[in-house]
Amino acid sequence: MVSYGRAMTLPIPRYRRRALLRGSAHLGAWLATHGLSRRAKAGVDTPKNTQIDLPQLAYDGTWNPRAGALEELGREVRLRSRVEPVQTPTVVRPGDAALFHTPFLWVAGGDALPPFDPSALRRLRRFIDLGGLMVFDDASGGSAPDFRRSVLELSEQLAPSTPMREVTPEHVVYRSFYLVDRAYGRTDFGTPLLGVHDAGRLKMLFVPGDLGGAFSRDLRGSYRYPCNPGGPSQREEAIRLGVNIVLYATCTDYKSDRAHVETLERSRRKR
Repeated sequence: MVSYGRAMTLPIPRYRRRALLRGSAHLGAWLATHGLSRRAKAGVDTPKNTQIDLPQLAYDGTWNPRAGALEELGREVRLRSRVEPVQTPTVVRPGDAALFHTPFLWVAGGDALPPFDPSALRRLRRFIDLGGLMVFDDASGGSAPDFRRSVLELSEQLAPSTPMREVTPEHVVYRSFYLVDRAYGRTDFGTPLLGVHDAGRLKMLFVPGDLGGAFSRDLRGSYRYPCNPGGPSQREEAIRLGVNIVLYATCTDYKSDRAHVETLERSRRKR
């Protein structure tokens, strides 16, 4: 069982990316290696942790505006759960086979994304159609519109029949590990998460508040950027949202079941 802070005490989740198993031999092998046992599915604690990668997409432009952010996010996930992100996340481009090694892809930027060629678009579309989640982190924190606009344009190319729309507070991504009430980051303007939804699953997720800026540390281990306006408590909420996103992307949406709803209701009554 796992618990931390306001997190619920929950059974270790079971991986569900069966479409990726069918569509990608590499990711299928990863799931076969790291998928959890029947004992975990039944809610029985197991001693084995689950290792995952948190790849970041490299593209022509400033693709890594918050250096070290994913390493810090991975460290927080390791500290707070039984999931163990690798120490050094992979950097991938759309043409790399490693794109299909795990159902998570981090795309950061503060400026407009460059246009992707038809081959890159086909591979990114295949990634999300097979069960992957692309997470777009706006390093401008909402102060500039270019990255957001380019993400919306890309979503129209990758998922033309399902436009990006608000991720409502009832969505499982807000409660996949912690109870989080909105889209925190380095900034907090009350702007909601946006997502491309497909039969209840998120295929693309836009985070407006610069999550990477809330995670990033300098060589001395101090946080590089202040979190405004909420300070340390806002940073903690941003970290919790990041943990939620990682677990949502790589684990089943087990929190939609009735047992979890009842657990949440009891927790809220105690708060």
